[in-house]
Amino acid sequence: MDTFATKFLDGHVIVQMNDLDYIVDTGSPVSFGRGTFVVINGKRFSLNETAMGGITATSISALSGLKVDGLIGMDILMHFDILFNLNQITFSDTLLAYADTTIKLPIIDTVMSIPIITLNIGHKDRRIFFDSGAKLSYLSEDLLVSEPIGQMEDFYFTIGTYTTNIYKIDVTIGEKIESLTFGLLPAALRMMLDISQTKGVIGTELLKKYSIILSNLNKYLALEPYDEGELHNSSGDKLRLVQKNLTLSRQLSLD
Repeated sequence: MDTFATKFLDGHVIVQMNDLDYIVDTGSPVSFGRGTFVVINGKRFSLNETAMGGITATSISALSGLKVDGLIGMDILMHFDILFNLNQITFSDTLLAYADTTIKLPIIDTVMSIPIITLNIGHKDRRIFFDSGAKLSYLSEDLLVSEPIGQMEDFYFTIGTYTTNIYKIDVTIGEKIESLTFGLLPAALRMMLDISQTKGVIGTELLKKYSIILSNLNKYLALEPYDEGELHNSSGDKLRLVQKNLTLSRQLSLD
């Protein structure tokens, strides 16, 4: 079990491996970067310098405004159970235990290894991608039923930067109703939702409210609400996590 310190910068989870900084992105099927390899739990994973469409660490840094050395995608992440919070990430070869208060959401499908969960939005269950590389969540246009509350700039590798209206939409997670912020994908990207028969993407806003276990071994997402007072604003716009005393243990599975 390996644990790495992370930074939460502009909605992106950044992990340092081999003295290089990588975005942790469950929404990307592939990894790439300046380093030739990363080692997690004793397993060595090779990295190409360039991903699909000629994307490099230089291009992703320019688009995101962050100085990063690459991206760790699902071709690597799929081999582990992973615990995310705002200041560290843990990779386990065995199932991670979770508390009784945890909200467990089955991973009902994957597309190019990208996990899909079900969230209740607009009083119906919707297929939604879990994308830890998305600083902003997105919904299909028919679900954005409220008035926009503003605008936000985002980017996508193949089309560059863009601006979208943002909306507050209620999402039922377990027995809780969360008011989350969603945008509308540019027309060039909306076909991805249609092809995958999904209604949206949920991004790292969840990490401001929950520690998250992505169980690739047993196909679920587990959300543990942060205790009151664990998150607080720093310098007005940065969130800092006071480390939880989470006990990670092996969870026995039936043969």
